[in-house]
Amino acid sequence: MASSPKKAGAKSGVKKATVPSERKNLPLKTRTAVLTESGYRCAVPTCRNILALDMHHMYQVANGGGDSPSNLIALCPTCHALYHRGTISVDAIYSYKSMLIAISRAFDVDAVDRLLFLNSLTPDHLIISGDGVLRFDRLIAAGLASFDLKANNGNLIVTYSINISEKGKMLIEAWKSGDRERLKQTMGGPVPGVASDGTSPSTVQVPARKRS
Repeated sequence: MASSPKKAGAKSGVKKATVPSERKNLPLKTRTAVLTESGYRCAVPTCRNILALDMHHMYQVANGGGDSPSNLIALCPTCHALYHRGTISVDAIYSYKSMLIAISRAFDVDAVDRLLFLNSLTPDHLIISGDGVLRFDRLIAAGLASFDLKANNGNLIVTYSINISEKGKMLIEAWKSGDRERLKQTMGGPVPGVASDGTSPSTVQVPARKRS
């Protein structure tokens, strides 16, 4: 009697890829803090997805990492999976977190997306009123954006152009590159997870990727 064929994938010797899953036991207060920091968007600057978000432990729990907001970053399921596959590096994750801390706390939770928006425009594409300029006032004051008078019809209709500055472009490029040392140089100050010599201290080294 002929033997029955093996079930597909049964003991084939091929391991199934591990799919990272979101931690289910994080306190609501912790999740809210991490999501607020990222503006309820994926922390990866080339993504910024606003749908389902995972809480990723930057320093893995298995290696002694905790559940505090400082050790968590919001990632969409796709970017979370890309990290565990090695497409997004550990260094890039710390760079993304550093940028969120620097921008969202120094300005507000919308500043990150406003800066990314300005970076996507051609020069003088955005023409707004004086009230609109005020939405970018803190970015302008920090030298990350600039404004110029475009029209003044007897003070009846006054419009301005808003553009990202060279400093702002450098900051966005450093952020997107995922290079912490480059981000540190651009920001002109210390970056979380980077030692004074530019290396990652032992407290933030992640020797192996494991499920978050």
